[in-house]
Parts: sequence; C-alpha cells; structure tokens
Amino acid sequence: MAATFQFTLVTPTGVVAEGQAAEVSAIGPLGEFGVLPDHINFITSLVPGVLEARLPDGEAMHWVVSGGLAEVKDGVMTVLASSAESPESIDANTAAAQVQQADEKFSNLSFYDPDCAPAQEALMLARARVQAAALKSAPR
Repeated sequence: MAATFQFTLVTPTGVVAEGQAAEVSAIGPLGEFGVLPDHINFITSLVPGVLEARLPDGEAMHWVVSGGLAEVKDGVMTVLASSAESPESIDANTAAAQVQQADEKFSNLSFYDPDCAPAQEALMLARARVQAAALKSAPR
C-alpha cells in the first residue's frame, strides 16, 4: 500500500472532504505546489484555482477553491478554503461566459486601479471553473 497522509478540506459551511490522500496539489501565490506523505511543515495562502487530492487507490478528487490557506503540520494537511466547488456543480457554458466577462473587465483596468486585484482574482476563479468543468468529461 502506498504511503498516505491525513487530508481535510474545510470551508465556512463545514468539512467538504476528509480522509487519506497520497498526494495533494493546489495553487499558491508563487504557483502550483504539491504535498506528499512526510512533507515538511508548511503553510501558504491559496489563490483561486483547482485543488486536486489523489486518493490511495489512484482516484483524483477535484475542487475549485476561491482562496484560503493550506497547512501541513506533522504529516497532516488542512486546507481552509473560502469556498470549494466540485466540478459536477459547474456548468461549462456559464463558466466560459464568466471567463469572457472577467477577462474584459480585467483588461480594461490599470495596474494601479484599486479594482485590479479583485478583477484578477475573479478572472483566475473563472478560469479554474472552466478547467474543472473540463475535468468532468475527462477519462479518469
């Protein structure tokens, strides 16, 4: 049996997922990162993106997180996400329209505009929803 570690995904509404994972990957401010068993203690913020937990049997679980924190401490990973959506709950057409709207808004803002950072996060979240919607139809 492959080595695993305890993984918990929590949102303000409660525990979304809990159990053993062989690997978890998510996106932080410096890019994508992965956690494997016996990972060093680690804490980072999360940016909008797709979080993937690979289970011991090889199955992958995905969620779109809108931000939050990820902590690995003493072989246990806890993700505190602002929100988490499963790919099954995302409509691909709606997600594509959200990308177009967010991209248009973001492209018309100056870097110095106070609305720039929220617009960039909205665009990242919309793109993550499109990516997650595509995972629904992908072979596992």
